[in-house]
Amino acid sequence: MSKLKEKSNFNMQAAESLEGQSLYAPSIHCAYYSCFQLLKYTINDFCGIDYQQQAKEISSSKQQSHQYVVNYITNELKRYVDFHVSRDFKRKIKDLKQFRIESDYENIEINTDKSHKAIELAKEIRTYVINNFNV
Repeated sequence: MSKLKEKSNFNMQAAESLEGQSLYAPSIHCAYYSCFQLLKYTINDFCGIDYQQQAKEISSSKQQSHQYVVNYITNELKRYVDFHVSRDFKRKIKDLKQFRIESDYENIEINTDKSHKAIELAKEIRTYVINNFNV
């Protein structure tokens, strides 16, 4: 198994474990990164663009790494599945990223509701990716 895919799985397990320990902000962080790592792995495994090439494409583009990865997968979903799945995926990953930004950088309370919603979004995103790209 790919080390990045393994890290993705570990982060999902960590998110659920942290939520169970009432550590809500770090649970959101782990939920988000479980998706981001799985997306990078998918670009490598399904799309055939290795990590070194991904890094080159990110550095030569005007996009940040997270934006590049999300846009790449969104376009692949649009091409291989359909527009509605692609649009739903992009909305969910955007919402999850916003939860992560709030949990990591904002001076606000992160409660069980936000943590639970973030974990549910991460599970839905991971299911989209795993089912549609067979990873």
